[in-house]
Amino acid sequence: MRYFETGGPATTTGSVSVLPSAAPAQVRVIEGPLAHAFLTTQWASLFQQDPLATPYQAPGWLSAHADQLPLSASLMILVAENDTGLRAALAVVRDRTAGGWLEVAPLSTPTAEYVRIVGPDAEHPAIAAALAEALTRLDADVMLPDVPATSALGRYISSWQHALTRCARINLPVPYEVMSRSTRRDHRRRRRDWAALATRGHRITYHRTQSAAELLGAYAALAHLHRRRWRASRPEHRLTAADGRLRTVLERCPESAFIATLSLDGKPAAAQLCLHRGRHAYSMLPAMDPDHDDLAPGHALLRHLTDDLTTAGFASLDLGRTTCAPGQVAYKQQYAPTWSATVTAVRRTLPSRPDEMRGIA
Repeated sequence: MRYFETGGPATTTGSVSVLPSAAPAQVRVIEGPLAHAFLTTQWASLFQQDPLATPYQAPGWLSAHADQLPLSASLMILVAENDTGLRAALAVVRDRTAGGWLEVAPLSTPTAEYVRIVGPDAEHPAIAAALAEALTRLDADVMLPDVPATSALGRYISSWQHALTRCARINLPVPYEVMSRSTRRDHRRRRRDWAALATRGHRITYHRTQSAAELLGAYAALAHLHRRRWRASRPEHRLTAADGRLRTVLERCPESAFIATLSLDGKPAAAQLCLHRGRHAYSMLPAMDPDHDDLAPGHALLRHLTDDLTTAGFASLDLGRTTCAPGQVAYKQQYAPTWSATVTAVRRTLPSRPDEMRGIA
């Protein structure tokens, strides 16, 4: 077990000022079976004390991913603590890349759309700095993807080699009244198209899963839709073997997930897997039937889902990463979202090599 000290006078790393901790903190690195035990026994307390933590930091979500790690990977929990107890933690995995280099990355990456430190002091600048610097002492390169840019960790690692990704969050209820006239007209046209189908006798149904059995059954249908949607596309756009393990993860944390499905004449036209915590939902995996592209089933499902979540008391639906794929920004912009950004940062601690940039500008 390794320990690193922090706290004391303010220091500066790059362009980021690190504030002194309210009390000296020590970063402890827990590895192997002890790390797995920490996830199942102590992580829940840190998660419950952190109102900003997302479902991607939930103990069930992380434990399920940890149990599926390959034999070559080592689970590590970095814990910041002082004389008052545990203050924050970050779960990571150390493994070799395809190129043979050791790399440390957050547990559940790349499935997780948001990576955060968890705990009551997760947003303390000195705690975030201490945990980030401790990562650089693990004899491996560090890759931290999808860290909210305004978080303490995101601000600190912005001095590293990094790139930004836009994210969109729909505030509920959807503020249709503030949208442009053309956007409101597009929404009305799509409603008319589906209303016309119903008038002609087609059966249109919407359902959001309410149990573990429903969730797993709906996931099979969603995965089928996703494969059909991307069957002619590049392999990275399809459900991979790693994504296939997602079903096992959902079996472990069904209480924090649901799938919404829009069906036409008994067959799914669109489906959306979401995680949730409190009054906030996070869209994770959408899929649409390519045979119904003319009906924009993704838009139709999103309209039903946002209405449903509003009625259920949710305050927001986060649409997550916004890629450079054609239409992504325009699609999300039609729901008057709040835009934010995440940081993906790299810190090289090993000798340089040809893949130095790894896609990070």
